Amino acid sequence: MSPVRTGTDARISGSWRTVVAYGLSRIYVFAIAIGVAIASRFSLPEVLSRWDGGWYLSIVRAGYPTVVPTRPGTPSSLAFFPGFPLLVRALSRPIGLSPVLVGVVVATAAGLGAAIVLHRLASDLSVEPTADRTVILFSFFPTAFVLSMVYADALFLFLAAVCLVALIERRWLLAGVATAAASSVRPTALVLVACCVWAAAEAIYRRRQWFALVAPALAPIGAAAYFAYLRVHTGDALAFVKAEDVGWNRRFDLGVWNVRSVARYVGDRRTTFLILVFAVVLLDAAVAFWLMLRWRPPAVIAVYVVGIVALTVLASHPVSLPRYMLSAFPLLIPVADNVSGRRFTVLVVASAVLLGMLFTITSVSSHLPP
Repeated sequence: MSPVRTGTDARISGSWRTVVAYGLSRIYVFAIAIGVAIASRFSLPEVLSRWDGGWYLSIVRAGYPTVVPTRPGTPSSLAFFPGFPLLVRALSRPIGLSPVLVGVVVATAAGLGAAIVLHRLASDLSVEPTADRTVILFSFFPTAFVLSMVYADALFLFLAAVCLVALIERRWLLAGVATAAASSVRPTALVLVACCVWAAAEAIYRRRQWFALVAPALAPIGAAAYFAYLRVHTGDALAFVKAEDVGWNRRFDLGVWNVRSVARYVGDRRTTFLILVFAVVLLDAAVAFWLMLRWRPPAVIAVYVVGIVALTVLASHPVSLPRYMLSAFPLLIPVADNVSGRRFTVLVVASAVLLGMLFTITSVSSHLPP
């Protein structure tokens, strides 16, 4: 008779399977990066720090500028939250390592942490095989290459996953600390703040757990600290908002700019592939959303997913749509729960192929449409 596996044994086993799945995806991503570096004019560090990575590295090396952009089309690093570059600086400067290397290591490690916590979340909400498939879908998501670039995405996803698990398990202090850290990394942590408020209100209403208020109380501290810093550093507490609006032409316009941008590039051979990617990602998101409605997850998961999708679709950043949809990672759980066997294999292979194509295009392009 085989021994009965305890919950701890199952989680350890699940963690190892997660490490293997995520590790294979990173071997794939780094192999593509090396191939691009060999075949292009870019070095490997440049491939792994393109686009947003360059802005984060400028913050690591020189800090933030003191001037708030006032002329349209003048991008500024003020639009990037400080959590990730501060962590890279703190780890790279004392030992003299390259910020690019540290940034890649931090992002890759945070991505692994996100995958492990996501496995626990999926295990708590479904069954072990579903959790395994969820992690595989996450690791080979079409834009999962950013989990090994000098980007803040992986760190945010790790903190978001920790927050959601903590809220479901009613670990209010952990949820508050994770959200406070996340709110220093990405502005989309606003959705996590809403999750903390929702979960705390529900706990107080149903169980009179007043300690739950610690989660929403701590949640916005990271973002509040950044805005306070901007007030001292630039003289304008809203420097981030102005940098986004004026410098990067990004605003919450209910998706109007996204629609116009996509319509403008329909028929253009140079952007046909990107248009197809947008269509596939949005269609997949719609299917996943429908599966989530049938799944009926805990309310806090629904609040998070709806908030992330709304911020992604209704704000003006069309090129980043596929990348930002990765933040809605709980949507992968009902997909993994409904797709198995040969269909799952086909899905993973298609996703991995798309990942490779998107990473290559992102790496070699000198210009992406606005």
